[in-house]
Amino acid sequence: MPSYQPKNFFLALGTLLFAYGGHSAFPTIQHDMKNPAEFTKSVILAFTIMGFMYAPVCIMGYLTYHDSIRDSIIPSIQTTWIQQACNILITIHCILTLTIVFNPLNQEVEELFNCPHHFGWQRVVIRTGIMVAVVFVAETIPNFGPLLDLFGGSTLTLTSVILPCLFYLYLNARQMKEKEHGEKFDKPATIKEVFKYTPRRTLVVCIAIICFGLIGGAAATFSAIVELTTTSFLLPCYVSPFVNKKHPNDNGASVYCCGAFQNLTHNGLTSQCVPMPDNPFYG
Repeated sequence: MPSYQPKNFFLALGTLLFAYGGHSAFPTIQHDMKNPAEFTKSVILAFTIMGFMYAPVCIMGYLTYHDSIRDSIIPSIQTTWIQQACNILITIHCILTLTIVFNPLNQEVEELFNCPHHFGWQRVVIRTGIMVAVVFVAETIPNFGPLLDLFGGSTLTLTSVILPCLFYLYLNARQMKEKEHGEKFDKPATIKEVFKYTPRRTLVVCIAIICFGLIGGAAATFSAIVELTTTSFLLPCYVSPFVNKKHPNDNGASVYCCGAFQNLTHNGLTSQCVPMPDNPFYG
């Protein structure tokens, strides 16, 4: 087994936080619900389903492939048609979910350019431009894993772990203050009022989550930045044909194979294995 590296632990933490980073879209979803009061039930159900979907893949993937796994388990699958089927299903998933995830960003950009609220060519141009920009970034970054970990450890940690707890503490404190005084207050609660009106158990849990988010997010962000600065930058696929250079992904090697030298396959064809020098994941 390879030696343990703390960097990989925090990179995995960034990936995990990215997977649960849909909080920025939750207010929009709740606003569009028929019964917004049922939002808590829908969130609990959604995260429970996600947990049951992610846990078997993570556990069984590690038990099956061990240290050949990288930031994505798909390249470790040695059966080509299963690997391609997974890629197609993920593509369909992204197409169906991008509309929801990008909706807050789209609305902010539309507000910036004073786009009319009804459907029109302005909205088509803005949303198409955002999608083109996202595709351009995805195709430009040679190794998308560290970038995913960077966002997971920084912005998504803030929006998914730290800020929700802070917002809850302040909103709950103001609500308790209004009940005590029997009147509405326009100003947000102060830190002193948060400690005064919040139950001790709730306060301890929220502070623990915030500390975990700050420490884990900072470490994951630092590890992702180090990984981005040390990764080998390759020419994007849309540039390689114009400089007469073959893109490295076109050499036929598409599998992270098993074994100490990462050259074991179920069919004995080592030509499909990505060479170890191109895979310095464990150092």
